[in-house]
Amino acid sequence: MRGCLFISDLLQTTNENKQQLRQQCLSRRKALSYRQNKNFSASILETLHGYLDQQYKQAIEILCYRSLAEEVDTSPLFTRSSKHQYYAPVTRKNGDMHWLSCHADTKWQTGILRVLEPVGGQCWQEGRSPAIVLCPIVGFDLQGNRIGMGKGCFDRWLAEHKQHIDRVIGLAFDCQRCPEIEHEAHDIPLDAIITEQGWMTCPNT
Repeated sequence: MRGCLFISDLLQTTNENKQQLRQQCLSRRKALSYRQNKNFSASILETLHGYLDQQYKQAIEILCYRSLAEEVDTSPLFTRSSKHQYYAPVTRKNGDMHWLSCHADTKWQTGILRVLEPVGGQCWQEGRSPAIVLCPIVGFDLQGNRIGMGKGCFDRWLAEHKQHIDRVIGLAFDCQRCPEIEHEAHDIPLDAIITEQGWMTCPNT
């Protein structure tokens, strides 16, 4: 009879808990109507624009995910006239990401994760100017812990490049909030979260 849990047992327990939370959050997000999604998304982007206007007087680089149907809709960011330069991710089969610049006339194609990716564009280079990352979320807590789709693409990329990023900001609907998400050593916490309820600064900043 075992008197304690081995590390492998703890990791399995954590992964099982995250998977349960992931399914709960996906269900709550899916329950939003189309109109709620669009109205909430517009409110979230309005809060984001207010933050950018207040925080950054000069142009910065914004690395932003291209949304799927039930996520916070980021598509207006890639067509809106802005002094800031936006980049969208391109994902390889092994899960590695790189970011290409986007403009109003950018052509898009569906990538391996069924997400629209830019065709062409300049590759983002770290340290060239201030940069923030807008991160997709399946679930989040107020400590800045997040649950993604489980592929780890953003966490792996951030582990390598976080020192060159001003802030990592999650975009989510308030229904995706969790009381607590178990944190693992490789997880990169969010600096802030924006929902339709407003801006939330995470305590790790």
